Amino acid sequence: MTEEQNPQDEQSAPSLYVPLPKQATAITLNVRKLLGKVLAGEVRVPAFQRPLRWGADDVAKLFDSLLKGYPIGSLLFWKHNFERDSKVPVGSALLDAPAVLDGWYIVDGQQRTTALAASLLDLDQHGDRRWELYFDPESNTVQRGAIRVENLHRHVPLRTLGDLRRLGRWLRECELSEEQQRRVEEAQQRLLDYEFPAYLLETDDVDALRGVFARLNSTGVRMRADEVFQALLGADAKPGLAQRRSLDLASLQESTDVDGFGQPPRNEVLKAVLAMSGFDPSRRLDDFGDAAMAQLVEMDDAAEALRRTAAFLQAPADASEPGAGIPAYAFLPYPVVFVLLSRWFHLFPEPDEAIRRALGQWLWRGVATGVHQRAAVSAMRQQVRHIHNGEMADSMRRLLDTVGEPSPREWNLDPFHMEHAASRVEILALLSREPRDRSGPVSWRALVSSGQRVAREIFRVDVFERGERAMARTAANRALLDLRHTNLRSELRTWSWDTDRAALESHLIDEAGLKDLVDNEPAAFLSRRSARLRAFVTAFLASRAGLGGPRVLPVSMYYESSSEVPSS
Repeated sequence: MTEEQNPQDEQSAPSLYVPLPKQATAITLNVRKLLGKVLAGEVRVPAFQRPLRWGADDVAKLFDSLLKGYPIGSLLFWKHNFERDSKVPVGSALLDAPAVLDGWYIVDGQQRTTALAASLLDLDQHGDRRWELYFDPESNTVQRGAIRVENLHRHVPLRTLGDLRRLGRWLRECELSEEQQRRVEEAQQRLLDYEFPAYLLETDDVDALRGVFARLNSTGVRMRADEVFQALLGADAKPGLAQRRSLDLASLQESTDVDGFGQPPRNEVLKAVLAMSGFDPSRRLDDFGDAAMAQLVEMDDAAEALRRTAAFLQAPADASEPGAGIPAYAFLPYPVVFVLLSRWFHLFPEPDEAIRRALGQWLWRGVATGVHQRAAVSAMRQQVRHIHNGEMADSMRRLLDTVGEPSPREWNLDPFHMEHAASRVEILALLSREPRDRSGPVSWRALVSSGQRVAREIFRVDVFERGERAMARTAANRALLDLRHTNLRSELRTWSWDTDRAALESHLIDEAGLKDLVDNEPAAFLSRRSARLRAFVTAFLASRAGLGGPRVLPVSMYYESSSEVPSS
């Protein structure tokens, strides 16, 4: 397949949506019957389903719709035999389910089915508050959250409404009037007897199921492209059926976690797979026919390219095999470079030292110019097209031309947020100073793996005057110290310039700044540290991007082949 080939030109898209060999059977279910089937292990969530994405508000709105008699849409199930499983998930609970003949896999309606079962069945949800709701007979509404102590005998937990006997016991101990008890009983009847349409698929035709999975985007929370892709091509996409070609995004995520690099989001791995395959990473899966899908990169090749990409991003800029100096995916300023580098290392797995340095410069120049911004979809498409198989030198030149040669400029400190590209650049700059505490180097791996905040506040924002709070919200008020140091201001005030100078300097705190801390002068401290941080980040970005100097390309990039490089 050529680089310029468009999946839509292959005239094969209709084959992705082959007819079902047998029309889905339309049935009517009520909540009571659905709960019984779930509790018996007859309704299960298949491995190809997307993760649960509903929050407590979504669950509460569903039950409000049921009480009001609003339609909640139809469900779609796939008839399938089940083996015994001691860990069948129902929300955050796990059921010990027996083997079942003619069970149902949930194809469409996982969020709604789970919300109903997890909220109404008496199961241990291990503290998951999404399913914690109650009925208030005074307002005749469903509310989210735990019941207050004073209302324990006045507000009814939904899991109590899920069973006639549980409700009977609760009513014997309640403090409600007869009218309020009647409302509770009516609410139970409306919930358990609520009827909704459902469809039941009976097929072993893999192609037909692929079409069904790809089309189910219209009900509830829209399925993302990576969720559809995983359903079609993931390793467990079609349990019990003959496997088609597998390209499992979850396994590829794990492949990327090299030396603590972390796992990129699944949707970014999907973009990388499409880019490696020569496709536009932003295209919808519906645009791809079977012939195009057959052109996808092989699983092993994709995994190797992702590992090489992670290794390049982690490698220090001054190493013998230089890289970008970004130790973890969580610090990557713009995810688009992960996608583009995956294509690069798929086509050119072993670039030499000069090309690796040029790649690092391309990455950081794109950060400086903003070309790598997530919103710049056209720039991503253009750069994917710039990377041609067999044209490493020309591909490198085209990438550098795309990001341009920015002029050096002073860094501006904006409000800190770990999801913002600028804040991640500031974190990387501070990490380059090899931050320390009094006992030794700070471990960024431990911070990332434990889910701690990598950059923690030194002063609380509320200790500043209103006009000073903007500065307090920037990285100047952040330090890379772990949770052993529970109060950073108090901790740093115990440090001594004579004995802890190296540790203080690793955080851009000079002797005068330490004195401001000791004297409890937060505004003076931040003013001094923000000036140092701006200057340091400015120099850091200029060094990484090679700003302010002539653009010198590797010698090999000036010649068509190595045989044309003149001897010295």
